[in-house]
Parts: sequence; C-alpha cells; structure tokens
Amino acid sequence: MIALKIAFRNISRQKKRSFLLAGAIAFGMLVITLLNALSGGVVENIRVNFSHALGGHIFIMGREFSGEGRMIHKIRPDQRLDQLLDENAASIRGFSKRSQAVPSLIFGSKQTMHLLYGVDFEEEDQLLESLAVTAGSLSGVSREGNALILPKPVGERLGVEPGETVLVKLETLSGQQNVGEFKVKAFIEDQEQFGLSAAYANRSYLNDLLGIGSQEYQMLNMFVADLSRLDDLTRVFREGLKSPEELEESKFEELEEEEALLEVSVGGVPLDPMMGGEEIKPWEGTRYQVMSLNQIMEPVELMVGVLNQVGLVIFLILLSVTMVGITNTFRMIMIERIREIGTMRAFGMQRREIKRIFLLEAFFLGLLGSAGGILLTALLAFILSKIRFGADPALQFFLRQGQITFSFSAASILINTALVLVISLIAAYWPARASAKLPPVEALSSHT
Repeated sequence: MIALKIAFRNISRQKKRSFLLAGAIAFGMLVITLLNALSGGVVENIRVNFSHALGGHIFIMGREFSGEGRMIHKIRPDQRLDQLLDENAASIRGFSKRSQAVPSLIFGSKQTMHLLYGVDFEEEDQLLESLAVTAGSLSGVSREGNALILPKPVGERLGVEPGETVLVKLETLSGQQNVGEFKVKAFIEDQEQFGLSAAYANRSYLNDLLGIGSQEYQMLNMFVADLSRLDDLTRVFREGLKSPEELEESKFEELEEEEALLEVSVGGVPLDPMMGGEEIKPWEGTRYQVMSLNQIMEPVELMVGVLNQVGLVIFLILLSVTMVGITNTFRMIMIERIREIGTMRAFGMQRREIKRIFLLEAFFLGLLGSAGGILLTALLAFILSKIRFGADPALQFFLRQGQITFSFSAASILINTALVLVISLIAAYWPARASAKLPPVEALSSHT
C-alpha cells in the first residue's frame, strides 16, 4: 500500500514528464486501435455489401441431368429443401431467388462475356442500395422488364452508354441459342479485386431467355439472422440436402482417401497413378451445392489480416521507441531520487519495495497512456463516422451508406493494453533493479 501511494505521488509531482511518457504510449495505442477498428468496420461493410450484391449469406444451387445427358442448373420443388427451410425458419431472416448465365454481351461490332444475375429487384431492394452507381440511374429498374445494370469496365469495353440497348446471346438450359435485347440503365463500380463482378437483370426476363418458368430459379440465397451460426447452418443444409446416393458416395470417397494414404510414392508421385480425369456420372433428381459468405470472404479477410499485421509492426516500432524513452527517463529519475531512495532504505524499506515503486510508476504510466489512447480513438472514430464520403464510387463498397464505420474488438484492445503494460514494465525493470541495489549509506551521501 505504501509503495502504491508513493508511486502515485511520484507520477503526480512530475506532471510534464508523466504527460510526455503517457502521451507517447497513447499515440501508439491510438494507431493500433484505430487501425484494428477501421479494418474490422471495413470487413463488416464489405460483408454486408457482398451479402446484398450476392443476394444472401448462404447460397444453394441445384443441378440435375436431363434426358439428353446435359447437366442443368435448376431448382425444382423439393420436399427435402422445404423441410429444412421449415426446421430452420427461426434462423433465417429472408430469401432471394436468382437465375444466372454467362452470356455474350453485344453492342455494335464489340462483344464480351460476363456473369449475369437475374434478380427480383422489388424483393431485393437492399441490393440496389448497396450498388455504387458511376453513371445512369437505378430508378424504375424494377418496372422495366429488360433493364440491365452493367459493371463500369464491361460498359467501357462495349463502348455503350446508359440508355442504349445491347444484345445478350446465351444458351438455354436445353442447349439452344437465344438472343434478347436489354436496355442499359446504369453502370456500377466493379469489385473484381474481391471476386465480385456481375451484371444484373430482371429474373423473369432472363428466365424466358434461359427457357425456364418465370417463377422458377437456379439459386436460393438465404439471409441468416445470426451470422455467428453461419457456418453451422451451412453445414446443416449441406448435409441435409444430400441424397442417399450422395451419402454412399461420400463414404466411398472417404475409403478412397484412406487407401490413398497407404500408397507407395516416389517424390510425391504414386507408383501406380490413375490416368485421365475423373468422369462425372449421371444421377437422378437434384443435387445441391451449398456455399456460405465466409468462403467468399476469405480473400478479403486475408487482405485485412495483412493490413492488421502491418499495423502491429508499426505499433511495435512505436512501443520500442517508447520503451527506450521510458528506460532513459527512469534512469534519470533514479539519479534524481538517490537521496530519497537512501532515506527510504534507512527507514527500513526493503529492496523489493523500492523496485516495486518504480515498476508501479511504469505500470500506471502504461495504463494511463493506454486509456488515453483508447479514449482518443473513440473520439476520433466518432468524428470520422459522421463524415459522408459520396464523391468516389470506388469507396462505396467499403462504406455503409457512404460513411466509415468502426468495429472495436474488446479482445484486441485488451491484448494491446497488456502488451503496452508488459513493455512498460520491461523498460522500467533495469532502472528499478539498479535503484533497489543502491546501498543506503552511499545514497544518503550523494549530493544529487
């Protein structure tokens, strides 16, 4: 208790010095906390915008074989799917049904191929809010059956402008060629660097061109109420939609994998390798492929992880500089307090108590600096979150309604604070140890 009171007194009587040391720590804490919160907010915004652009958090695609031996992407009424939807209704916030194709887009003498989603714009109103428009307008897009929304690079390759008409040439599910006319309503910012680059059209018109009913679809996308259960719910649908034949095939594949582990190989190449690619065997009914948003977000989160690592390196450099400053400061403090240390030792204070006083000072300076850095970060984040960035459409995918958002992680804040405290204690340890070893007679006879 005495050491604690003395440590508090020493910090308060050297206000300028304490302020400078705590300020240096606060600056480092500000940098890492703000960077972590910013990257966390960016990931959440991209996740939200991805979910609206892709139409959900879980994506279910159906495949079946036709009588002609063609693989058709289509979802028919299915009791297994309906039962799973009913059983997990409490965990599902909403649905969106989509069709898709990779047609040739033709304008004049130019053409290009690009992914095209058929969506119901009235049901997916949040999709329109998440798209960053660079030219044209999305107003009335749900009322025009042949409306088309193009990524900006696709429009530039074609040389088309909003309001003009392009031809869309595609293959129907039965293998025939079909052509439709679409009116370009708007250009949107492309996000190909994140693996998301798609054009959008009304599902009913695209279905007509694909040769499926206006109310049929190829993908069922679900919005999950609790994203922490996203992987679990994906697994439930993935396993629940497997047919008895697929379950048998899964067991057979597991046996093959176990046998493959026992194969003799030279340089990683089996002595009796199988020649040729794997042949896809026809099946009865519909088989499903189930994916989650987490799988699609992996490259984005990897990029953010690199950004956080860069921030951590900067933080450690700042802390290293601060650590040198703390060490030098406590050496000066030791010299200034030699007679005081001698007096305390003469009155019976033990060496460990002297060392504890210096370490407690460093601990409180680290704690004050960390708290100050966190408070400054919260204030700065509040101010920045009120600014609306509407000038550059390229930024919109990282923002939420044109504004920066910050996501603070209690775990990362606690880890960074603990790191600051440990480094502060390490920086003060050697001066504290040297102070504790001062002989009382020598300290009292000092003229410092």
